[in-house]
Amino acid sequence: MRNILPQLIEAHQPDFVFYQAGVDVLATDKLGELSLTVEGCGERDRLVFETCHRYHLPVQCSMGGGYSPQLTSILRAHTQTFAIVSGIYN
Repeated sequence: MRNILPQLIEAHQPDFVFYQAGVDVLATDKLGELSLTVEGCGERDRLVFETCHRYHLPVQCSMGGGYSPQLTSILRAHTQTFAIVSGIYN
């Protein structure tokens, strides 16, 4: 993804990005199957937001997912997204 996102942006020259920052990718999620950690979700978010920031692209971010029985994992992943955005855009 580190190389694919910039390639997509350069190939398609979007005016903005819609980003679905779902946490159903967590290993503890009963519906998702990507097995990411909370930190892995953060790396994904950081990659998306830093890339969009570098290309001066506005981002509309929607939070989604969260079917883990471990509510704290869902909350940590979602609040981490906001912390990452704040660090990049402030």
